[in-house]
Amino acid sequence: MVMKTHARAASTQRRVMRITVAAFATIAVAGTIPAQTSTADAAYNRSAKAWSLQKTLEAKFEQRITNPLLGRTLTSRGTFLQQRPGRVSITFSDPTGDRIVGDGKWLWVYLPSSTPGQVLKLPADADGAMVADLLGALLDAPSKTFIISGGDAVVIDGRATHRVVLVPRVAGSTPFQKATLWLDDKAPRPVRVQVLDGQGVDRTIVLTSWTPDVVLPANAFTFSPPKGVKVVTKLPGMD
Repeated sequence: MVMKTHARAASTQRRVMRITVAAFATIAVAGTIPAQTSTADAAYNRSAKAWSLQKTLEAKFEQRITNPLLGRTLTSRGTFLQQRPGRVSITFSDPTGDRIVGDGKWLWVYLPSSTPGQVLKLPADADGAMVADLLGALLDAPSKTFIISGGDAVVIDGRATHRVVLVPRVAGSTPFQKATLWLDDKAPRPVRVQVLDGQGVDRTIVLTSWTPDVVLPANAFTFSPPKGVKVVTKLPGMD
């Protein structure tokens, strides 16, 4: 009887110990969530503030777009120019000849590598404009637009970064469902950007160079349709 009593007592003690350990583990894990979120907020706010202060930008990029529905991945590279407010230029070196220009009034999308013989001319506030100026869409938006999480440290090509995840608070308010930014610990700027849309299309951009407040050519945001190219003013499928 004494042995049974001791056994029950030992069993009870072990259960109490397991519950106590589990409780401490839960508290420890829960305690890391606000810390990581705070780190994510700090990293995002630092880059967003630097972005708001710069007037122009020249950045080299490499882009990969993976479409799981088509089972296809497209890669490209080029130069991104921006001048605040509302002017962007994307000149592709691969595929050569492709160009996207936002001149403040219109968004011109000229992609002869995939849609030869035509150029899209859309209002500057069209959804495509947000995709063209992806950095502005992510860094100009007030933090209340997104739920910010992440904050874990990640090394990319020798650069120390913090990974920050942005999810729109209002579904459908942006052309993507989730964005991930890897923000440089030294320079307040993104090193890599990934956006996922509702169909699972993954657009990942690596920014291989970043030069803020650079003097840009006077015609950097001017686009003239090449001779013989048809100007289309509506996206395919729109009435």
